[in-house]
Amino acid sequence: MEGKNTLAAGAEIFIDSIVLSAGIDGAESETIDHRADWKKQHEIWSHANGTLASPSPSQQDLAAAVIQLQGAVELRDRLLDNLYNFTKIPNKTAKAPYPIMADLGIIRPTLKIQLRELRNRLAYEIEEPPLRREECEWLSDTAWYYLKATDRLAQQCVHVLGIEYGTDKENHSFFSVTFNRNAWSAWIEGNVAPGFLLDKASADCLSVRLSRSEIQGYNNCHLKFCGEVTGSRPAVDRLIRCFFDESAL
Repeated sequence: MEGKNTLAAGAEIFIDSIVLSAGIDGAESETIDHRADWKKQHEIWSHANGTLASPSPSQQDLAAAVIQLQGAVELRDRLLDNLYNFTKIPNKTAKAPYPIMADLGIIRPTLKIQLRELRNRLAYEIEEPPLRREECEWLSDTAWYYLKATDRLAQQCVHVLGIEYGTDKENHSFFSVTFNRNAWSAWIEGNVAPGFLLDKASADCLSVRLSRSEIQGYNNCHLKFCGEVTGSRPAVDRLIRCFFDESAL
């Protein structure tokens, strides 16, 4: 202790994971606009879908439409990965963005598989596979749903994630978390009730390396603080999932 009202900069505090259990319900978050050209993918999809809707599309028309549909999806993939650096997210073992997106609940795991496989067959097999219009229309719907499911993330994301726990003055705690999406580090500011401060780290606690702190608030015993999130793995995973849940709203 540097004094009765502060903790030393660089000290680490451990906060009970229960404060994260309510998630983002009732808390206020701030968002930012990516200013990305997310509508371009819909334009590509619309052109392909128009081809499928023509009176008598040929096999070449159907093949061109499938390749366009996959192109729209791949363009959205690249846009999202540029925005969110999925492979840099901690605690994820996958080497590609798509399974990480599925693990985070952003998309369903099988959403794009058939579209990608058919596109690859058209692109790389010597003899093009025969295409049925109904199959291509189903793939068009799949691409549409994928774009719609990720539109919000392509447009904006949370800049400051707000989290609250407790309603009475004695236990009320609140936090604001800001992520650096290039490296997926997190800065947190908050006010935590003393009952949620642990004497030592637990397997799922929220660990913070302090930059500054001050004892204040209810009965002059709440800890107002800011610092860098250092763990634990379950707590970091929970914060990142809250980030994507809120960003997708």
